[in-house]
Amino acid sequence: MRRSIGIIGMGIACVCLISCNNNAKTTADEAGDTIVAVSESEVKPQLTAADLNINDDNIFTVVYAISDDGFVNVRENPSAKAAILDTLWMMFHGLGNGVLIEDQVGWSKVSVGEHVGWVNNRYIDYQRWYDGEGDSILVAAKDTTPLYGENYADEGDYPLFTTVKKGTILADHFIIHEGYYNLLTGHDYIFIKLDDAQIVVK
Repeated sequence: MRRSIGIIGMGIACVCLISCNNNAKTTADEAGDTIVAVSESEVKPQLTAADLNINDDNIFTVVYAISDDGFVNVRENPSAKAAILDTLWMMFHGLGNGVLIEDQVGWSKVSVGEHVGWVNNRYIDYQRWYDGEGDSILVAAKDTTPLYGENYADEGDYPLFTTVKKGTILADHFIIHEGYYNLLTGHDYIFIKLDDAQIVVK
């Protein structure tokens, strides 16, 4: 008798919870005997590929030197006479050390280390993890999304490689492993924390 009263009381509590919240939705588990109230404010709309800003300026692109001597000067302005800020190198472990910001005729604006400058397009090449052929798209979800590189010293956390803005198209070729999305370079990976990105299914 006491058990029956308890079950009836639980049922009344569920009905009250649902009726008192006009914005709530209900779902049942596989057993069909549990009712859960879900607020509409907690249901996030699912993005689709059509919602994304897929263009060259919004696709994560790494750059590297292809010059005969293995490096390209990063200059303050798009001119061979401008001051040198940094150096863009050839690939190391299958990864360049610069990130494309803007591509113009003759010169590209890139981020290398702590500097932003210009490199001559004749001496650079590009690598991307998005080519439009994958089944799903990895997108930066936060305002500033950190991307990490391999830890060659094998001590501590992965070092910061670069950051990208919210909505940046990161890849449609990736794997998920141990709390990270992994973008495979020639030998190693770029890592993105699972909470910092989202997958959009085509």
